[in-house]
Amino acid sequence: MGHIIIAVFLLLLCNCARADSTLIGGSAAPAAEWPASVYARMGNSACSATVVGERTLLIASHCVNNGGTARFSVLSNQYQATCNHAPGYPRNSTYDWTLCLIDRKVTGIKYESLADSSEGVRIGAELRLTGYGCIRSGGGGGNDGIFRIGKAPVIALPGGSDADIVTRGSAALCYGDSGGAAYLESADGSRKIVGVNSRGNISTTSYLPALYHPQMKTFIATWAATKLQRICGIHSDAKDCRDEETPPDPDPTPPDCKEELAAFEQYFNLLKACLKSQEL
Repeated sequence: MGHIIIAVFLLLLCNCARADSTLIGGSAAPAAEWPASVYARMGNSACSATVVGERTLLIASHCVNNGGTARFSVLSNQYQATCNHAPGYPRNSTYDWTLCLIDRKVTGIKYESLADSSEGVRIGAELRLTGYGCIRSGGGGGNDGIFRIGKAPVIALPGGSDADIVTRGSAALCYGDSGGAAYLESADGSRKIVGVNSRGNISTTSYLPALYHPQMKTFIATWAATKLQRICGIHSDAKDCRDEETPPDPDPTPPDCKEELAAFEQYFNLLKACLKSQEL
């Protein structure tokens, strides 16, 4: 019976009846600053999600079947992604992470970055919650397709097999926010995703499985190696990452040095002639 209640609770947090609503206690986010935050559709249901690499989508496991498909759009381009649950889910509901391989490179935007450590995540620290879910405690409101953001302080941290970061404040997850990202922001305006939107009481409290939990870090490394993908914040050679310098493309061909060599030879011959004249 307990497992059924948890399953229903998770299903409710994924907005299956109403598509286009917004975060409790949040405010509309400038769209240009959050282009990698998308609303993914899985059949008749929808969840928030985030592009974190050229072909990598981050979402919650309860939003999509293992091996299932998520569809989303970026800058009017349509994409499809095949998703893989992290090992241990749903046996452990706090392992609510999924990575999806997008059918082709997402173009025209910068991707969000994952946090690979717990640095800065502590009791009392404020996290930036995000999503497309409803706007009222208990559900309801919204239905406007607006992406919203809001802040809430951390009240509990992961420990052992429990991967959840827990926040409690005026900003909280609502139906449709599932799968979206929770960020730790720095004073310079940079940000990293530290958790995935998973569960909540639809009022003040939110549960966010931490991306830096050992179980998730192992999953990320294995998935990326298997799928041959580079993920922002995890791989130093990942490209087009927000707040990070993009590594230059390696030049596949060596430079043509013929002109330089000819000039050097001419200079060397002139130098030899000068030295010879000095000897005379």
